[in-house]
Amino acid sequence: MENNVKWITAPSYRDYETIGTPFIKDGKMYSKVKRACDRCCKGVYVCRVENGQPVPHPAYGGVCLKCGGSGYLVKEVRLYTEAEAAKMEAANERAREKREAERRAKMEAEYEQKRLKWLSDNEFTKEGKTYVITGDSYSIKDDLKENGFRYNPVLKWHKADPGDYKDRTVEIDINDVAELSAWGEYHYLTSAQSFVAQKIAPEQEETVPSEWVGTIGEKYIDTVTFVRKGWCDTRFGGSNIYTFRDAAGNELVWFSATLLDKEIGDTFKIKATVKAHNEYKGKKNTVLTRVKEV
Repeated sequence: MENNVKWITAPSYRDYETIGTPFIKDGKMYSKVKRACDRCCKGVYVCRVENGQPVPHPAYGGVCLKCGGSGYLVKEVRLYTEAEAAKMEAANERAREKREAERRAKMEAEYEQKRLKWLSDNEFTKEGKTYVITGDSYSIKDDLKENGFRYNPVLKWHKADPGDYKDRTVEIDINDVAELSAWGEYHYLTSAQSFVAQKIAPEQEETVPSEWVGTIGEKYIDTVTFVRKGWCDTRFGGSNIYTFRDAAGNELVWFSATLLDKEIGDTFKIKATVKAHNEYKGKKNTVLTRVKEV
C-alpha cells in the first residue's frame, strides 16, 4: 500500500462505511464497505406492525436472508487514487452528457414526427398551411367531401391541397389559429373560430330586412335556417354565436357554449325562449336562450 495516497471509492459507494484495512487484490487496491440493509430492521425481517410493534416474519425466525441477520450489507469494492477518481468521474460525466444529448435528440425527433403527423392528419401542409373554402359551402359539401376536404367547426371545409377549388379558398396559417403543445400536438385557440370566420366571410352590410319576433320571456317555436356562426369572449368564458333566420328573413341570435351539430344552410325547427330584442349596427335581431331542436 502506497504511503501518503488518499484512496477513494466509486461515487456509488460514497455513502457506505469503510471497514477493515484496505488490501491489494490482483494488483489493485480494495476495501470492504458496509451500509444498513434496505430489506430489514436491524437484521429482523418485519412482515407487519401490530399495536405499534414490528412483528418478525415467521420464516427462518424472522432473520433477514439478504444481510444474514447482521443488519448490514457488506461489499468488497475497488479503491482509486484521487487522480484515478477524477479521471473516472470525467469519463462518467462525458457518458452522462452523451446519454443526455442522445435523449434530447430522440425527444426532438419524436416531437417533430408528432407535429408533422398532426399537421398531416388535420389537412395541413408540413409548413403549417391549409386552405379553407369561402362563401357558400353547404351546396357543394358532397363534392368537397369527395375531393378530400375535411370539415370541423373551427376551420369549416379545408384541405392542405385545394386542387380545383383554389380560387374559392383562403390560406390559413396554423400559427394564427393554434398553439403547439409540449407533446408535439396543436390545440386550437379560443379566438380561432372568429379569426377563420372573418377570413372566409368578411363582415358585410346586410340588405335583408329584419324585425323582432316573439315576446320577451315567452316561448318561441318556428322553423329557422342556420346562416352564421361566430365566437366571442365574455366575462363568463368563451361563447359560440349562432345566427338563424326565419322564413320572413328575421334574424335570431343564440349565445351558447353548446356545440350545435348543424352546418350552415341547414333548416330545422326549434323551441326556445325569447331573451331580448336587440339592435346591432342598426339592424334588429331577437336574442334566444334555451334553444332546442324539435
